[in-house]
Amino acid sequence: MEIKVETESSNESLSQEIRLLAGIGYLPMFFLLPILLRPKDKFCRFHGAQSLILLMALALFWIGVYITDFVLGRVMGNVILIGFIFKIFAWLIHWVAGTVVSLLYIFLVIVGFVQAVAGQYWRIPFLGAYAERLRIWSD
Repeated sequence: MEIKVETESSNESLSQEIRLLAGIGYLPMFFLLPILLRPKDKFCRFHGAQSLILLMALALFWIGVYITDFVLGRVMGNVILIGFIFKIFAWLIHWVAGTVVSLLYIFLVIVGFVQAVAGQYWRIPFLGAYAERLRIWSD
């Protein structure tokens, strides 16, 4: 996995408070802090928007997992003779894929926090492009 780091501004030009606020924004449910407390700061808006997209992606994934679990495990799992196969697929999707994606989320939150505190404009692979399209990010 390639980590893309953009140094649009140097570490010296960003105050420690701004960098820490942008880093805290990666913690779940605190993504709004950098956007609300520093609305004119480009660095805080960038990391706040990226954290929002990351949290939304995790929520959409889990909604999809629960819908799939319901359809495969509860509905299709009651089919005579082959229902157990659907229940196995539902279990694999729910537990295995869910664990992998949740661990990936935790990893990305930690890397995003560290990059923000370091003063770097780090884009999350695949999701960073969506964060840049938000109106929060634009001047």
